[in-house]
Amino acid sequence: MWYRQDPHADNQSTQQQAESMRRTRILTGGVVALLLLATVCIPRHLSTQPRAAALTPASLYVSLQQHGLVLRGSLPNERSKTAILEQAHTLYAKKGVRVTDQFTVDKQIGAAAWVDTIPQLLPILSWMVERGSIIIDGHSLVVTGQVTSAREKADVLQAVAPAVRAGLTLEDRVMVASTTTPSPAVVSLSALQLSLNQVLAKSSVEFEPDRATITAKGQAVLDHVVVLLRKAPTAPIEIASHTDIGGEAEHNLQLSRHRADAVKHYLTGQGLTNSFTTIGYGSTRPLSNRKYQPGLPQNQRIELLMIRTT
Repeated sequence: MWYRQDPHADNQSTQQQAESMRRTRILTGGVVALLLLATVCIPRHLSTQPRAAALTPASLYVSLQQHGLVLRGSLPNERSKTAILEQAHTLYAKKGVRVTDQFTVDKQIGAAAWVDTIPQLLPILSWMVERGSIIIDGHSLVVTGQVTSAREKADVLQAVAPAVRAGLTLEDRVMVASTTTPSPAVVSLSALQLSLNQVLAKSSVEFEPDRATITAKGQAVLDHVVVLLRKAPTAPIEIASHTDIGGEAEHNLQLSRHRADAVKHYLTGQGLTNSFTTIGYGSTRPLSNRKYQPGLPQNQRIELLMIRTT
């Protein structure tokens, strides 16, 4: 027997299939949207705590000179700063020495064990003849100055031992004054030139990259130079500045001139009465023709030359 198919039933079935497909598409689209939303939002939600940024090492520069005690650098907290300044005022301010605080405290400065040893180091500056400095760049401890005996130098090295045990590498630039040092009037200029060459060969006068700003380590080297030049306060001196051989020649020439002037300004600022002549040679007198070398370029240097008048 043959039955006639109901057209209304066919239409209803078609509508049901279309509705089912529409719902399937909506459900699939919703799942895809949820997955995309999860990809974008979930990592942000999970990282509600700030990502640990690389911390900057703490640093320190302390210098005792005729103008007073200068303290600057970057410290991790106010507690460390207060402890250092209290000791500085106890040791020096109460004796009439002006204490200049140029410290900065920053949460981005990493904690360092050596910071707590600084109050113990401050007394050594009073043992120095005329001036002395303590410089820490986060890794090395540079002590510069002059003492009157080997025993005093041993005391200085013993005093800085806690900072060394805290992880710093010591750079000893403490000189022992000779008991037979001739007076400035009769000092040998040849011997003085040799001493200057030795100091500058061991440690270069460093500047900030492509600038005429002397770094803290560069100032420590010049502090050593000041001690030597006080032996010949009337000797005329040429400050010769050289750059590396990279970059434009004219730029290098101008940079070297500015750096020579910066060295002169620093030395005269320490009370030296020498007649200084500044010359910037740029990259015209390289010690090496290599453009790139590891560490501080050999060609980038400051030379101090005794000018003979006879």
